[in-house]
Amino acid sequence: MITSEINIKSNVESVWKALTDKIQMGEWYFDIPDFELEVGKIFNFYEPGTAKLFHHQCVIKSIEPNKKFSHTWTHPSHSKGESLLTWLLEEKDGITKVVLQHEGLENFADAGPEFAPENYQMGWDGYIAMLKNYVYGIRKHTYQIEISASKKRVWKTLFGEKTYGLWTAAFCEGAYYKGTLDVGSRIHFLSVGGSGMYADVVFSKPNKSIYFQHLGELTDFIEQPINEKTERWSGAFENYILVKSAGKTLLTVEVDLSPDYVDFFDNAFPLGLKKVKELSEIPSL
Repeated sequence: MITSEINIKSNVESVWKALTDKIQMGEWYFDIPDFELEVGKIFNFYEPGTAKLFHHQCVIKSIEPNKKFSHTWTHPSHSKGESLLTWLLEEKDGITKVVLQHEGLENFADAGPEFAPENYQMGWDGYIAMLKNYVYGIRKHTYQIEISASKKRVWKTLFGEKTYGLWTAAFCEGAYYKGTLDVGSRIHFLSVGGSGMYADVVFSKPNKSIYFQHLGELTDFIEQPINEKTERWSGAFENYILVKSAGKTLLTVEVDLSPDYVDFFDNAFPLGLKKVKELSEIPSL
């Protein structure tokens, strides 16, 4: 069994609703059109995107409002196995402790390496952070642009040493990063003066997609401890997804934002992505 847990500074009713209301679930978790909160009900969903990959089918086993929610978890298109997922909630002094337990993963041994327990652990750690951020008012914002260049070319523009600072100037002049783009790598996103943010790479497929999970702030090039301010957004994601489309590359950026930063990013990201397009489409660069 794998376990993931987090403390959320909110009442248990708000956390429970985020976990069990299908409209709210669709904003931070999965889009589940046939979800009904009733013991015995079956619900189905897929990985995000239009391709409908990895069919999930679940049966609700237990409901204790504001305390416990459990259901089976299966992958009918990949495995004959069945597992059990349980969410446990407990509020104390205005803080809700959320514990996720996923047992029976050994039953997916017939599904291949993608279904290894360590992948579930990484995924659930990410989703439980997304639950916290959702309750805190953070929402995913999406920016897109179509580029007349290969995915490899666009990837190089996004993260190449010579070009990264050119397009991120829309956010901060002289910006750069330190670290590798491998899964598990710690990345420092920096300004010239040494301030910025640190993040972990939680998913990476070069020339296809990369997910950064932002953790905290940097001051004078040094990682700062999580404080009350940064705790409100620590765990937020910034994802880059490249898809081939009619001989071009569709670049999608998904960013988890608190309300205070929406206007800034809504102005800066279109400018930054326009620069990515311009640089990627220069043949000689």
